[in-house]
Amino acid sequence: MATMCGAPLPAGRGRGVRKPRLPCCSWVRSLPVCLVILSLASPVLARDTKLERQYQGQQAKLRRQGNTVKKVKILIKMSTIDLEVVSRRVRRGLYTDADRILERYAGTVARAERVLKDSQRDPQRKPAGFKHLEISLRKQLRQLTDLRDLYPFDRQQVIDRTIACAEAVKRRMIAALFGPDNTGRSNGGSAGAGRKGTDEDPSPCRIE
Repeated sequence: MATMCGAPLPAGRGRGVRKPRLPCCSWVRSLPVCLVILSLASPVLARDTKLERQYQGQQAKLRRQGNTVKKVKILIKMSTIDLEVVSRRVRRGLYTDADRILERYAGTVARAERVLKDSQRDPQRKPAGFKHLEISLRKQLRQLTDLRDLYPFDRQQVIDRTIACAEAVKRRMIAALFGPDNTGRSNGGSAGAGRKGTDEDPSPCRIE
């Protein structure tokens, strides 16, 4: 008996009689396309999940940590993860989600500065922590500048504010380490975008 797409033709249909067209299981034809899409999406989702787990792991470490310098190092790791997440979101055009993570990043940077301030450490005698944060911000400001270029012009407000926060904290670290007269030192990685904060005006940063 003749078949079409694996289904038997209705009985009693003679030669020359037009046979009804049966559904040809179109989903079978589209299956390879679906598999390709899934194969491309799976690594993206897996990486996103891994980054979130890493972030949560650092949060758990932070809650258990009592040492000032180690706290700052953990917060730096958290901010690094945040920027990787932002980069992945921006490159996929998910600007609203990226902005949310940028706000979290700015809060993490501000929190690292607050941990150092609350410790009452002398940054010139015990520079650890201050130096770690300043070096990380130098690198991160370059990353933020590159990310800003990927934003549409009318959606740059949040990243501009984030750059201003990171720049302000970096300058305060330099002032603490080398004295207020040397805040211009190590400006090679400055982004220069957005409103810059001052030592007296930490408003660009939103502390979580």
